[in-house]
Amino acid sequence: MKREIEEQLDATGFYVSTTVGVSMWPMLRNRRDRVIIRRVNEGETLSKFDLPLYRRPDGKYVLHRVIGVKDGYYVIRGDNTYRKERVPHEQVLGVMQEFYRGNRHVVAKSKGYQAYVRLWYILYPARFLVRNVKYVLWRIARKLGIKTRWKPYNYDY
Repeated sequence: MKREIEEQLDATGFYVSTTVGVSMWPMLRNRRDRVIIRRVNEGETLSKFDLPLYRRPDGKYVLHRVIGVKDGYYVIRGDNTYRKERVPHEQVLGVMQEFYRGNRHVVAKSKGYQAYVRLWYILYPARFLVRNVKYVLWRIARKLGIKTRWKPYNYDY
């Protein structure tokens, strides 16, 4: 049985939703921003940096960024995560075309959005390094009994 999101995509060709989660932060804010997803047509191949909506085998819907296009699957990762996923083409339901951040409307094909995406991708190695250094410092502080204001979250690879 198809779920509501898939039924909406099939019936109208698009789906509008408020985002949930922090995996795409800072671009998309948890429960604050709205995305407009266009249905992906059969045989259509997405491009690097597209933001597909796909359904994992456990039934969970995910909106993460394509960082690689391979034969038969995409390599995908959230902007605020560090684990790559291999997502077969057939699991992809739609692709984000635009989003609303408060009253600001952002189109995925705009030059500003494309510049942001490329910069965020280029900065990945530095972000990964800073994250790991912070985690090591947090563990050392914990072993020494030093309380910190922050703690690592979303520590996945």
